[in-house]
Amino acid sequence: MRTIIILILYIIISILSIPLYLVEFIIRKINEKAAAKIAQTIVRWVFTFVLFISGCKKTIIGVERIPTDTPVMYAANHRSFYDIILAYSTVPNQTAFVSKMEIKRMPCVAQWMYFLNCLFMDRGDVKQNLNTILAAIGLVKEGYSIYIAPEGTRNATDTLLDFKEGSMKIATKGKCPIIPVCIRDTENIFENRLPWIHKGSISIEYGEPVYPDRLDPDDKKHLGRYIRSIISEMYKAGTK
Repeated sequence: MRTIIILILYIIISILSIPLYLVEFIIRKINEKAAAKIAQTIVRWVFTFVLFISGCKKTIIGVERIPTDTPVMYAANHRSFYDIILAYSTVPNQTAFVSKMEIKRMPCVAQWMYFLNCLFMDRGDVKQNLNTILAAIGLVKEGYSIYIAPEGTRNATDTLLDFKEGSMKIATKGKCPIIPVCIRDTENIFENRLPWIHKGSISIEYGEPVYPDRLDPDDKKHLGRYIRSIISEMYKAGTK
């Protein structure tokens, strides 16, 4: 039943979004940041409603640790499609997500991601991935936070995959802190129950900011490994 309701909601939102696209396009021509801020407010409301309809009991930890006076790079483990829904309903600052290229083909979703300045990666195209990282660095310098899953793909095991070191350049070149993000149990809402959506408890935890320029040389050189170890410890602590 929840799956059917979500599908109906998706159709309704897609229809209601049509006039909003025009408004967003006009505002974006005048002030791109204002358009992105309005888009994020709308998306946050919709995603919060989706979590409610899906029967998600969410736990949010550590939002107060996120600096609000500077853009940040969120580095998160990736377990489910619901990760994005949970994260976008909780991040406190203007944030652009880095997503896989397939999402760009989803009607309505792709258009709102455009207004949010989200970026897309083709995992099989090294040159395109580099351009995406460079674009993300540019967004950080313009004042946007960036959310990325350095594992590069969904992984619902209890062991994190290796983090892509290239993604860490967003923080080092953009000169912004990294917020480790630990997500738990989102895969139990949908992926583990295909094709139906099931209610359940999910959580997102924001860790203390990591400032790359304050790390010792070895940790800075292997920043992906360092951030991965933090999130791994967060995950283990939360599952005890």
